[in-house]
Amino acid sequence: MPAPHTLTRSSHQQAVLDFVRSGVGHGVVLATAGSGKTFTLTEVAGVLPQDLEARYLAYNAHVARELASRLPRHVRAQTIHALGKRALQARYPGVRQAQVNPGKARKLVRAYIDELQLQHRFAPEDRSDADAFLASLLHFARVNLTDSRDTAAVRALALRYNLTPPADPVLERACLEGVRVLLRRGDQAVEAGNFDFDDMLYVPVVRRLPVPQFDFVLIDEAQDLSPLQLEFTLKTVRPGGRQLFMGDPRQSINGFTGADADAMNRILTRIGGTVLTLPVTYRCPRSHVALAKKLAPEIEAAPGAPEGRVFVIPDTALPKWIQPGDLVLCRYNAPLIGRCLEAIRAGKPAALQGKDLGGTLTGLARRVFLRGLTHWEAQLADHRRAERERIEREVGDATAAAALLAQREDLAESLGHLTRAAVREGARDLQGLAEFMAAFFARSHQTITFSTVHGAKGREADRVFVLHPHLMPAVYARTPEAVIGEACVQFVALTRARRDLIFVEEAGQAPPPLRRGRR
Repeated sequence: MPAPHTLTRSSHQQAVLDFVRSGVGHGVVLATAGSGKTFTLTEVAGVLPQDLEARYLAYNAHVARELASRLPRHVRAQTIHALGKRALQARYPGVRQAQVNPGKARKLVRAYIDELQLQHRFAPEDRSDADAFLASLLHFARVNLTDSRDTAAVRALALRYNLTPPADPVLERACLEGVRVLLRRGDQAVEAGNFDFDDMLYVPVVRRLPVPQFDFVLIDEAQDLSPLQLEFTLKTVRPGGRQLFMGDPRQSINGFTGADADAMNRILTRIGGTVLTLPVTYRCPRSHVALAKKLAPEIEAAPGAPEGRVFVIPDTALPKWIQPGDLVLCRYNAPLIGRCLEAIRAGKPAALQGKDLGGTLTGLARRVFLRGLTHWEAQLADHRRAERERIEREVGDATAAAALLAQREDLAESLGHLTRAAVREGARDLQGLAEFMAAFFARSHQTITFSTVHGAKGREADRVFVLHPHLMPAVYARTPEAVIGEACVQFVALTRARRDLIFVEEAGQAPPPLRRGRR
C-alpha cells in the first residue's frame, strides 16, 4: 500500500519542480522515507516539455508497468536492463532474435568446473560448493566492475558478500582465477546471442558500446545503484541533457546485493549536480519521527501528522499481540524463524519473507548433514566450530572476521530452528527436511509477515514490531562505514510503521543506542 500523500505539493516538492522547469544541469534529490518520491517524480514528468525525449528509469519491470498509466505520453518508464538489451541488439545481430538466458552463467561455471575435475580429484560436496561460490563471484565481479586480473580483489569480494568457498584450497584458488576466464567466455557468448541480465549492462559498459540516450532522465531508488548500474545510467543522457536522481542515503542497506553503499555521494561526485531535499515523511507519525531524528536529523513529520504510538513489550508477549496485517522485523533471520514457527503452531497465518534464504539454508543443510539427520545437532555444532576456526584463520581483519562470523552463525541458528521443527513434524532425512523448508518459505497467506529489516525496505504496515532491537547496531560495526550502514538499518526499521511501533525486547537486554554515522 503506498504511503498516504497530501493532494497539495509541499514547498520542497515545489522546489524540485522549479529546478526542473528553470534550473540547469543535473540534480540529486535526497528524499527521506515516505516522502512521496514516486509522486514527486511523476509530477516532474508532467512538467517536462513535450518536445523532449525523456525516460523514467524504474527499479524493475513490474514498477515500470505500474507507472505507465501515471506518466505523460512523452515520458516512458523503462528499466536500465531494457536499455542495455537495446544496446546489445544494435551491436550484435545474434542478440536481436534471442531471449535472455538467466541460466547462462551457471552453465559456463559448470563447464569450467568439469574442466577442473579432469585436472584435480575433489569430493562431490566440494564440487557443489565450488559451483555456487564461482557463480556468485562471477555476478559480484560484474556488478562491482572488479578487475578480474587481481586475485586479491576477487578474494575480497568473497569476504564482502559472505560467500562460502570450497574446502579444497586448490579448488578455491582455481575458482578465484576462473572469474577472469569466465568473464572472457561470457563476453564471447554474447556475440552469438547468448546473454543474461548482468550482460545487458556489463558488456555495454566494458566494451564502451553506444547506449540509448535521452534529453531528460529520471532515476528512482538511486541509493540502490551498483557501480555497474551507475556507470550505465550515466551513459543514458545526451550531451547537454539532464538527469535527476532520487534516493535516500539513509536507506542504503542493500550493499550485500551489489548495491553501492555510498551511491548517492558517488553520484554527486560524478555529476556535480544541484542538491535538493524531500525531508517530510507522509508515512510516519510524530512519535516515530522523533525517534528517527536521532539517526536522521533532517526528517520531518508532515503537517497534521498523527502522534502515533510507541510500545515496549517483552518477547514472551509477542504471540498475544501479533495479528493479521502486522509486520515483524529483526536484524537477523534466526529470531524471526523461531517466532514465525511459534505463530504457525498457534494457528496464526504467518510467513517468513525471503525465498532466497530458503535456497541458501537448503544448500547449507546438504553440506552440514552429511550423515543425514541422525545426530543432526552434533553435526551442526561441528560445522559451527569449524566455520569459526576457518574464519579466524583465514580472515586477517578482526572487524571483517566478526561480521562474517555473525552472518554464518545466523544461518546456522536458522537452520537449527527449521531442522528441529522438521524433525518434530516427522522428517527423517534430508529430503524430508528440504520439503519442510520449501513449504515453510512458500506459504502464500502472508497475513503476518516476518522479515529482516533488509527484506522490508519499501514495505510498510499500520503496526510494525521490531524484534530484539538490541541486535541493532550489529556488535561488529566498528569501522566508520559499518557504523553508517547499521544506522541505515535502524532508520529503515523505525520508518516502516504508519500507526504503531512496538519494540519487542528480550529479557535482560538493554535498548539499543541510536547513533548517527557521519555522511
